[in-house]
Amino acid sequence: MPEEPPFPIIDVTDWEITNVETSGAEAKFWLEEPDTERHWLFKSVTIKNGHVHGEDWAEKAASHLGRLMGIPCAQVELAVRGEAVGSISANLRPALYQMQPGQVVLESCRAPGYVHHSRGKLHPGHSLENIRDALAGAMAPPSSEVPFNASAFDIFAGYVLFDAWIANQDRHDNNWSVLIPITATAGPMLLSGSYDHASSLAFNEQDIRCETLLNQSDGVAGWCARGKANRFEGRPKLAEAATTALRLASTEAREYWPEQLRRVSDGDARQVLSRVPRMSDVARMFATKLLEANRMGVLNACA
Repeated sequence: MPEEPPFPIIDVTDWEITNVETSGAEAKFWLEEPDTERHWLFKSVTIKNGHVHGEDWAEKAASHLGRLMGIPCAQVELAVRGEAVGSISANLRPALYQMQPGQVVLESCRAPGYVHHSRGKLHPGHSLENIRDALAGAMAPPSSEVPFNASAFDIFAGYVLFDAWIANQDRHDNNWSVLIPITATAGPMLLSGSYDHASSLAFNEQDIRCETLLNQSDGVAGWCARGKANRFEGRPKLAEAATTALRLASTEAREYWPEQLRRVSDGDARQVLSRVPRMSDVARMFATKLLEANRMGVLNACA
């Protein structure tokens, strides 16, 4: 199979800012793509103590890995804006809909024990049980292509399994949303496609740390085994969160999502990572081994 070219990096310096996103710790800007009127969220990478984090390449890789699994997720492109390096994520909100984050959804339905916390390790009430109940009136995302009549939570369970594969530890209550129709004729309430996968694939590990783990016989596997769904109540292990989500979903979803992951070969994942610029060779190798280890761990947990 011939090698595919690297993913492009788009210069969005001249794109007009239409809004500033206030959620999250870092600055984010909504931009309008010239001539198309499409809106994209630009996020710059974090630089901490001289170390450049890899949120941009993690977002880009995750968007393609998600498609391999059949996860409805935002289109992401690598980007630059002036001196700022980052990524752009396409707006998931259809016309005639407004987007409400999980925080609003859980507060509106008075989810038992739920209290929003944007910082720290305590996220009371942000549980898979509460999310299932809160999504009871919603339908699957418009871009979902599952071969059965999936509920919104059936798709959300896929998001949680996907998180476990890519080591996304940041599925907090503003990192999932529902789409609410503005008018009675617009349609039903929908789960939004998945977005904001920046905290994935060991994006913030320094190369020297990754190299040390790669040189240990169980270094990557041990790193993966410690991964937690940090923004859920109780901070379960990622694989545990995935199995809980599937247990709460329909029988069809319980069978479908592990099979979707099983169909994604390690070679498919390697090909995606090989096309991502801005990743060092060490980061790419670590992410490759991470996906292999997590894929095996998640499938074993779901068996």
